[in-house]
Amino acid sequence: MPSYNPMDLTGKVILVTGASSGIGRAIAIECSKLGATCILTARNMERLQETRTAMGGEGHSIISADLTDSGAVTDLVEQLPKLDGASLNAGMVKTILCRYAKMENVHELFDIHYFSVVGLATLLLKGRKLVQGSSVVMMSSIDSHHHHLGNGFYGAAKAALSYYTLQLSKELKEKRIRFNSVRPGMIETPMTTVDAGEDHLEKDRRQYLYGRYGKPEEVAHLVAYLLSDAAVWITGSEFTIDGGVSV
Repeated sequence: MPSYNPMDLTGKVILVTGASSGIGRAIAIECSKLGATCILTARNMERLQETRTAMGGEGHSIISADLTDSGAVTDLVEQLPKLDGASLNAGMVKTILCRYAKMENVHELFDIHYFSVVGLATLLLKGRKLVQGSSVVMMSSIDSHHHHLGNGFYGAAKAALSYYTLQLSKELKEKRIRFNSVRPGMIETPMTTVDAGEDHLEKDRRQYLYGRYGKPEEVAHLVAYLLSDAAVWITGSEFTIDGGVSV
């Protein structure tokens, strides 16, 4: 009996940003297992190569780029083929209390989490790199809606990204290009735990289902679904995947 998988990505070409580690790496790996041909981008070429080594299938490629550099983004887009999907995940963690913030800190967070995404998405659309029926998934955060001490500016940038995603879904509906966002809670990656002590992390984990943070591949499975034709009737939506912490 032939196998049936509505999330099959065979024949699809998908751009994955932030693919050198964490959620972005997991998305690239899971999409490759589902048959997609992936184009990986991030700043660190060595770690991008590690991601490609872990992927299934063949034909994947790497384009190193700093997405906060407009010239690098232009070069990246010029090298891209036609895309069936894009998963935009580049990000960073910087905890800043509002009363101690410096404007360069605020600009840094907005540059990577919002302005770089707007710049890339704009060039993808102007360059007609996204084919009719393609799907774009933005990586937002539960911090766009929920307060976490020290994450005010990060959350504000992610909230802007969520609203921008909604606007794109409205503007591009006639071209049948879908835009959705995913809002993870805490995910067990080196980036999310870099500045936190183990005692704090253990206390925080107890707020989540099963007393643990999420795994990158658990987010990747949701993103793969949204990139697939199984989600062809979904656009302009936000998907929370947070282990029940906000319930």
